[in-house]
Amino acid sequence: MKVCKNCGEINVNDSLYCCNCGQSNFILREETVCPHCGAVNDKTFTHCINCGNPLSEKGGAVAVPVEQGGTVTYDGIGMMSVPSETARCPHCGDVVPITAIFCQKCGTSVANLHSHRVVQRKVCPHCGRLNKIDANFCSYCFISLLNADTQQLQVTHDAQNLGDLTVRQTYLEGADGKKVICPNCGTLNEPEEAFCVNCGLKLVLEEPKKYCPNCGSENSADNVFCAKCRFAFEGDVPKKETWICPSCDSVNDKADLFCTNCGQKKQ
Repeated sequence: MKVCKNCGEINVNDSLYCCNCGQSNFILREETVCPHCGAVNDKTFTHCINCGNPLSEKGGAVAVPVEQGGTVTYDGIGMMSVPSETARCPHCGDVVPITAIFCQKCGTSVANLHSHRVVQRKVCPHCGRLNKIDANFCSYCFISLLNADTQQLQVTHDAQNLGDLTVRQTYLEGADGKKVICPNCGTLNEPEEAFCVNCGLKLVLEEPKKYCPNCGSENSADNVFCAKCRFAFEGDVPKKETWICPSCDSVNDKADLFCTNCGQKKQ
């Protein structure tokens, strides 16, 4: 990983500019992988920050069993082939994060790969929010996490019935309750927060909706008729009257007075 010399943000190795401040001055952070639990540690550490076992000072390939029944392999410089807090999909082998319920590549259910997995987070000494274990600065108040305490949390899932669907959501559960993991940025949010405090992603699960092709109104997924115009969802989709622009051949709605593509006036 690369550490920005300007703001201390951790960036991936192929970053040309810092994702936090936009500067291009980096220092490389040397890392080693614990041969016992697979956690990534700083090169200067003598004992693993996750399990406390001594870190191997010798290179070489090591295979370590993981929760999902596979193996995590390491190359001669101690780099892990599966990133931290991820697993391999048992069907297609794609990497899935701890927030994943289904594999994004093949659709296989993968929530059980991380269920009850224990992870660590740094507790900000200033605001008390939880940050990723490799964070140098708090993502919320930007205070240094150099001497921050760590807290263990367990990956859990809750199921919610939405119409005919059963939707599962990923949480990190600790002594003070559950936190919702944002599937976009990984930020931990309180269960009552509707949007991620970091990236704004909507976290509240909603019942699937059905949109009327006749009037565009939103309906419940189990509606047989549109609640506004009484269009039958099981019937044929009504044909929309259109006109074709003579200049660019674009299709426009009948009510359009000008072409939405080139601006030509309707004949």
